Amino acid sequence: MQSLELEVSHPPLGATLFLPSQPRAAALILQGSGVHDRDGAMTAFNFPSTLYKRLARDLAERCGLAVLRYDKRGARDTADALRDYSVASRLADAEAALMVLGGSPDLAGLPRFLVGHSEGAMLAARLAHSRPGMVDGVISLAAPFGNVFELNRFRARKLAQGRTPEVRARGEAALDFYGKLEALFKSGRSLSPAEFRQFALPWRDLGYSGWESYEWLRQHWQGVLDSDPTLEGLAMLVVQGGRDNRLWDHNLERWRQWCEVRPLASFLELPDMGHDLNDARRKAFVIHEELVPAIARWLENRAGRA
Repeated sequence: MQSLELEVSHPPLGATLFLPSQPRAAALILQGSGVHDRDGAMTAFNFPSTLYKRLARDLAERCGLAVLRYDKRGARDTADALRDYSVASRLADAEAALMVLGGSPDLAGLPRFLVGHSEGAMLAARLAHSRPGMVDGVISLAAPFGNVFELNRFRARKLAQGRTPEVRARGEAALDFYGKLEALFKSGRSLSPAEFRQFALPWRDLGYSGWESYEWLRQHWQGVLDSDPTLEGLAMLVVQGGRDNRLWDHNLERWRQWCEVRPLASFLELPDMGHDLNDARRKAFVIHEELVPAIARWLENRAGRA
């Protein structure tokens, strides 16, 4: 297997393509919310991770996929940098990465799939829905059923009902942050990155962590990622973990019901998988052992039809 260094978008974003000797299909990984690098880390925020590097390698080695992953905008910035990305710019970068994947002569004619994790699964569904001719299917991993802004507010409500006064106070502060943000959204007011940081600093480490952007949050609140790739004739595999405590309490069941009424959608629950695709039974991080074989089985079926 080769590892090729590439670039995506303008300004250029670093990317890596894992290329098996005889790829059967190609895939693009879209990461969860944040300013991750291609491997999954947010170094400026002391968040080390190799989730997407591990996932890409497993998909390449065990599924025969050529897998491209790339650094998100802001991944190389410092923690105090201003954030100017949006849902729209995330989608534009994903589309640019997909074009890089499609432009590789080694992959000409191969089926192409989007593999999205968390918010990245929402981006994958939206991109596939809006550009159906560019992909042959979507693999959705640990996706929220709804927008990230409302999900964050839901988490804040749960904290506000916590067991200790300290936890409840954190939840109430986060609810205050999201309530004031929503009032700004409803007013139609735009904030520059500098204005948003000034606005959000009182809630640092409560509702605001420093990697968020105002336009990104506003576009989530507006529901711009609502989509259904199956309406465009695209197959979709939805995988949810039974021990994912970062999403809605009813998230898994809502996805199950969504898939039940869509012939092109397949639903899989992995009871012991956490939000980071990990086996929650283990202390050390390990991608759930059933995940990649399940993806391989689904791809085996889809690649032959694409």
